[in-house]
Amino acid sequence: MFNKSKINNGNQPQVGETSSDIEDVNDEVEAELDEAPTQANVASTTSSSTPTQRSSMMDMITTAATKPSILSEGFSFRGEIAAKGAIHVEGALNGQIQVDELTIGARGQVEGVVTCSSLHIKGKFSGTATCNELIVTSSASVDGHVVYQTLSVQKGASIKGELLLVK
Repeated sequence: MFNKSKINNGNQPQVGETSSDIEDVNDEVEAELDEAPTQANVASTTSSSTPTQRSSMMDMITTAATKPSILSEGFSFRGEIAAKGAIHVEGALNGQIQVDELTIGARGQVEGVVTCSSLHIKGKFSGTATCNELIVTSSASVDGHVVYQTLSVQKGASIKGELLLVK
């Protein structure tokens, strides 16, 4: 592709170098130059696929944001939680909770003050809650004060306390 004399620039061998050493170096440089267009093609292919990669990364981030954080069975947390997204509780949670969605699993126990958009109770809840949507399943036990906008209660649920509709 390139003339060796242009790469060599007319350099004469230095002391201790032979002309074959310089030709070997020239061959290596020439091989690298031959590969350069291939690397440029790879770079242009990569840069053209970057928007696709970015959009799929955004999809993964969006998907990850919709997946709940999980407090597993046997896990106990006491304190304050404020988070965007969803929390699924199978263990014990005690304190102030402010999230988008809170699901109390069949083995889960939540005690405290809850503020959320959606509260889905399958296990035990005691305390005060304010939510837009309240779903109480047949296995649920509610003891406290819950303010809601929409309500769904399955037959068999145990409710002790006050459920207050706010429009």
